[in-house]
Formats: sequence, C-alpha cells, structure tokens
Amino acid sequence: MATVDSSTLIWAAGLLSIPLLLALPMRLGWRLFIGVGHEASQYRNTVLQIIDAGRQIAPFRATLDDVARSLHIRPSHQRLIEADLFHPLTLSHFILLPAIIIFPLAVIMALPVILIGFPVLLVIEYIFIRKGMLVRGLKTIEKMMHWQIIHIPKPHRGLAEDKAKMNEFSQHVIHFNHVPQGAFLGLFAWLIVHWTFNLESWGLEILFSTGLYIVLLGALGVLNAAFESDLVFVDPSKGRLVPVDQWLESILKPLVGIGLLFLIGRNLLDEARDGNAVLFALTVLTLLYGAAVVGIAFRWGYSIWRGSYVRDEFGAQVIETLNPLSYDLTRTKGRIEFHVRMVMKERLNTLSEVSIEQLSFADLQELPASENRGKIPDNPL
Repeated sequence: MATVDSSTLIWAAGLLSIPLLLALPMRLGWRLFIGVGHEASQYRNTVLQIIDAGRQIAPFRATLDDVARSLHIRPSHQRLIEADLFHPLTLSHFILLPAIIIFPLAVIMALPVILIGFPVLLVIEYIFIRKGMLVRGLKTIEKMMHWQIIHIPKPHRGLAEDKAKMNEFSQHVIHFNHVPQGAFLGLFAWLIVHWTFNLESWGLEILFSTGLYIVLLGALGVLNAAFESDLVFVDPSKGRLVPVDQWLESILKPLVGIGLLFLIGRNLLDEARDGNAVLFALTVLTLLYGAAVVGIAFRWGYSIWRGSYVRDEFGAQVIETLNPLSYDLTRTKGRIEFHVRMVMKERLNTLSEVSIEQLSFADLQELPASENRGKIPDNPL
C-alpha cells in the first residue's frame, strides 16, 4: 500500500477549510448588515413578541408599520429584518455565500444544466403533484407511523408576506434559505458517482453526477414548494409536533452530512496515497459552488414560476384527501395552549382575505386564555 503524502493532505485539508473560515466573519458581517443598533434590535424584539406568542404577523401589520416608522426604519429594511427572523441563515448558508458573488458569470456557464433541469423538474412535479403521489405518500406515512397530519400556519402567513418586490433583498434571503440543501446534495451526487463507478473519464463522471443531481434537485425543489403548506405531523405517543418540512430536513441532513464527511475523507486519503489530493480539494470546492449556483437558479426560478401553484395545488389535495384541522399553538402569559380553530380549508380562506382585522399589542395581551377556561378540553386527536 502506498504511503500517504502528508504535505499534500495538509494542503488539501487547508483548502477545504477555507469556506468555513470565511463563513465565520461573513456571519458576523451579516449581523452588522441586518442591524445591531437600538432601532433594529427594538423592532426585532417587537416582532419576536408576536412570534413567541404563536400569532401570525398579518393582524399586527399596521402596528408593526407604525413601530418601524417611529424607529425610522425603512420598509425594505423592515422586511429584511423580518425575513431574517422567519428564514434565518445558518453557517452552511455563509459557506455558500461566495456563490452569490460569482453567480452572474457562473450562471451562464451552468445554463445548459439549468435548461435541461427545468423540464426534468416539471416531470417530477407532474408525478408528485398532478398525479397525487406526494399526498398519497403522506397518507401512507400517517397510517404507518400512527401519526396525524394537522395544519398550523406559520407566523409570516397572510397578505403581509406578499408586500415585498420580487427583486428586493429580503426576497433573496427567503429563496437562499433552501440553497444549502441543493448545493450539498450536488456535491453528494458527484461523490457517490466518483466512489461507486470510479470512472476513468472525468467527462462521463460529471455527466452521470449531473444527471443524478438534476433528478435529486428537482425532487427536492418540488417537495420544498409543496411543504410550504404548513402541515405538521402529530406524534401523540411521544407528544411531538413535527412540521413536515422539518421532518424532511431531519432525514436529509444526517444522510447527506455524514455521507459527505465519509466520502470526502475517504477520497482525500486515497488521493493522498495514489493521486493529487490538492486537485481533489479544488474539484470539491468547484463542484460545491457550481452546485450552489445551479441550486440558486433553480430555487429562484422555480419559486417565482411554479412555487405558489405547487403549494396551492398540494394544499388543495391535502384538504380533499385528508381534510386536516387547523390549530393554533399559542403562549399567553406563560401558558401554552394548543387548540383547534377550524378546518384547513376555512383557515386558508381566512388568511387570504383582502381585509384582515388589525390588532394592537394591547389586544395581544388581552386575548382570552382559552374558550375552555377551568376545564380540560377534549382530546383534539
């Protein structure tokens, strides 16, 4: 067995650690960009007061706008603060942030992959949504796991989320939220092909891994768009509420994360013995940011073009097939309450009303604790 070239291994490990080292100061810079001053912090705490109470933002929109004006916060900055609260960026996002810098040039190079990928994505959408495969899958999971699917609207649901312009920075933050899933999935696809087939031709290897990535990214894009319908798995036996989108993420993260660490480590050692570990590290970084560019383009394009349709169509299928109830999970003066409001269809109609009754923070404090005062309510499940 050939010996490991420790010097090239150290250089390769150093190259692979650069994105992580850059991500830490970028994360700090993002905090400063969002705002750490008194005004931004006060507005953030005001929004958190509503979120922590389990309420939607839309009924408090007029009050929040008044607060922002009194703090001299521009509407675009106001929406950016809210986007950061509802769709927080993690360390993995900042690892991929350089992809935004090279995006204009890189998207031209990735255009063939994007053009091929969108028809594949539409085929996957047809199978998952129009043919009802996804809703049948959820129904099967519900029966097999003895869970129940319910609806709990997220705080940002309602007309307030549609105020921002398409090209506003807050919208980019929202769409960028799902990019790490696709980017790391692309690198994972290449490493699987590289490890499994060990092809002599780099061209064939890239071709096969690109095809696998397009299929995986298409499926992930449709699932992410559909699961924005605010469905929640209820596990009565363990007393858990698990949002369906987080349930999907909890499956992908360990699988892709551990798989990436294993495959990168294994291939890095192999290259340090018999190949060029530095070249392998550069290839990994190139493919990671290339996959991020493709993922960004897919996410932006698909969300704008088909996202609302997929969410609404899937929501309609869920209502027709499962007819889940819509619940509120609220906190009032330290008391957690979980009670049914109405069926999901009626709740969605309420959230989409042109005129939403506006509330003040005094109203929030004065909301009744529950309709079931002093008695234990019936089990809603």
